[in-house]
Amino acid sequence: MPFDWLKRRLTTPDVSRPPTDIGGDDGTATARIAAPRPTGPSRPVSLATATRDYARAVEGGTLDRLGVDAHRRLLLAMGPEIWAWQRARKLTSQTPWRASPNRGERHERLSAMRQMMDDLTTWEQALATLDAEAGRARFYNGPVPPDLEVPPAVMRLIEARRAAAEERAARRKPRSDEGGGGPALTPDAAVRHP
Repeated sequence: MPFDWLKRRLTTPDVSRPPTDIGGDDGTATARIAAPRPTGPSRPVSLATATRDYARAVEGGTLDRLGVDAHRRLLLAMGPEIWAWQRARKLTSQTPWRASPNRGERHERLSAMRQMMDDLTTWEQALATLDAEAGRARFYNGPVPPDLEVPPAVMRLIEARRAAAEERAARRKPRSDEGGGGPALTPDAAVRHP
């Protein structure tokens, strides 16, 4: 029969209970078809496992091919802040951050938050890269990438940094009434022409 391989594939022995084959009309026993696997929620994973799996997917180029359930599992294990930071690192072509399995999860989360707060240039570059990608997508009528969910504490630091830079630039600006802030330049006597 040409579909014997399919019957063998769909038939699995069940170790937990004795087989209950149902006899056919002609006296032959028919094989039991395997029950589908339960599709309930998967077990939550640790932060170290989630960051390891994420890093492997990014480095292997398979992150875009992961299913929705795999993305949700990684997001739930990492949390929205670390997930956004991982995305910012990916947008800026940096290697993904990995939590150490030898340290406690609480310590790793605090360490990650400290690194997020110190790494403001990555966030700014990621936002600029995302703006450029969104502009290209609009120009070519493609799908616009989703926004980067920057944590509020990091956004406050970025805004304070921008405000300080604007203030420094305003102080360096030449005065409009005299054209410059330095002394007036006069040519040497040898250069003057009568």
